Amino acid sequence: MAGCASTPKAAPTNSPDPTPSVAASLIPTAAPANVVNVDPANFAGEFGESTFKVGDGPTWCTINEAGQYVICEQSEADANYAPIPAPSTCDYSYGYQVKLYVDQPADGSKIADFTCSSGAYADPTGANVLNSGEQITLAGITCFVEGTAARCSNESGNYIVLGPDAWAIGD
Repeated sequence: MAGCASTPKAAPTNSPDPTPSVAASLIPTAAPANVVNVDPANFAGEFGESTFKVGDGPTWCTINEAGQYVICEQSEADANYAPIPAPSTCDYSYGYQVKLYVDQPADGSKIADFTCSSGAYADPTGANVLNSGEQITLAGITCFVEGTAARCSNESGNYIVLGPDAWAIGD
C-alpha cells in the first residue's frame, strides 16, 4: 500500500560506489530548547516496544526496551534521498531502516547502522504521533522530531536520523 504513495526510487544495488549524502541542513542536530517531553506510556505496545509515527511524515520508529535499541524505518517509495548502496551481504531492501543500540552489541556489530531488511520491523498502524518539537526518552534512548525527521541518540552520543529527505548515522 505504501508503494501507492509516490513513485519508487531506483532500487539499491550492490556497489563499490561511495554512499551518497544529504545536505547537512536537513539533518536535525539538537532538540529545540523548548522541546516537549512526552510520556513514553502513550506509545507503549504489547510486546515491550514503543512505536511512534514521526510528525506528519511517512517515517516511524520503534524503541525495543528488552533489546535496548531503536529502529526507524520508512517505505522505499517514501525516501526522497539517493539510494544507499547495499553491502554484498544484503539481498533485500537497504537504506530505509536504521538501527541504534544503547550500548555496543555483544556480537561486535556497529552501534548505529542501516539494516538489511526483508520487511517492516514494526507496523505503525494505530501508533501515536510524536510531533515536531516533541521528544521521548525510554530505555537509554532519546528521540525527538524536527519536521518529518526523527533523531534518536543513546547516552554515549551515538545517533541515527531518518526522514523522507534525510538520514544520518553517528557511531
